[in-house]
Amino acid sequence: MKKILPLLLILLAVSCSKPAAKADLSLKEGVATNVELYRLDLNRLTLLDSLATDAKGRLSCTLPLADAENPAFFYLYHNDTRLAGIVAADKDRIKITADTMGRFQSEGSQDTRLLKEMDDRLAESKAKMEAILAQAPEDENRQLSKVYIDHKRALLRQVMENPYSITSAAALFQKFNDQLYVFQEPSDKYIFKAIRDSLLTRYPSHPFVAAVSKAIEQRDNSDRLSQMLDSVATFGMPEIKMNDIHGKQHSMSSLKGKVILLSFWSIEQNEHKVFNQEMVPVYNKFHDRGFEIYQVCVDPDKAAWATIVRNQNLPWICVNDGLGLSSPAVASYNLNSIPTMFIISRDSDILARDIYDPAEIEKIVSAAL
Repeated sequence: MKKILPLLLILLAVSCSKPAAKADLSLKEGVATNVELYRLDLNRLTLLDSLATDAKGRLSCTLPLADAENPAFFYLYHNDTRLAGIVAADKDRIKITADTMGRFQSEGSQDTRLLKEMDDRLAESKAKMEAILAQAPEDENRQLSKVYIDHKRALLRQVMENPYSITSAAALFQKFNDQLYVFQEPSDKYIFKAIRDSLLTRYPSHPFVAAVSKAIEQRDNSDRLSQMLDSVATFGMPEIKMNDIHGKQHSMSSLKGKVILLSFWSIEQNEHKVFNQEMVPVYNKFHDRGFEIYQVCVDPDKAAWATIVRNQNLPWICVNDGLGLSSPAVASYNLNSIPTMFIISRDSDILARDIYDPAEIEKIVSAAL
């Protein structure tokens, strides 16, 4: 019995130990200072602990994990400066050498190095966008688009080269701001599915993998809505509520009983500005008989949009929520291209889609009134 008891105590201690990793931080400045430890929960940071380095700028901290099977994401901050991002699995020992400006190197975790590449690339792309916005060049939109496309290509390359890294799941939700995600196109669904299928083999219960699955489900639902809009003549109108240039709210549901031209457009499209002017006589001819145009602009720059609407003196309902392609209306109608247009009957039937010949539109509207 005396020989068995120590072994039982060791086994009991191992079985009761909570999954965790360790992080050793060394600040290049070599000074005592405060450090905050956060956990990343997909789209928000949760403060776990407030720490302090020793006189030489060093500290060791425990990174608590929910379970032994799934790695977690952590960040170390000094005041408002991010010192380092960490991806840690059970029993990892990760060494971080950093300065208080946020530059760091790591040892002991390949996923931590991948997370650093993602974060550094995003910070660089954001800085480029801010510089372009500050300079306001004539081809501002083109320059911003190039930064966005270059960033997405680089991030996609990293994701596809590391399909079994949990950082690839986090990368799918990377965003420039609250309105602009890197992977937001309908076709990006297939990237989500490829990464989800790979990660399920390694991390079937990870919350980030569950989030990827949920995003795929949402995109599948949007695809089904698109099919309904294309093939079901009796489908009603998804609701839209937005403000015009005067701040007055207009809803699609308030137009029920009218023949409606629902138009999604961008002020960058000069041909659509011409189309607007060509539609004014059609609108004036049929408006009093129950014809309405509800025109949704998908540009986030509401000031520029309002200027165009005033300059063109458009007589119909012109609205914009400032969310750009992240607008709920874009998702509700599952837009794959801009412009997109629907002609809707008094009974909310879809009569036609994407017809840009004013004469043809006039025929359809006249027959529906």
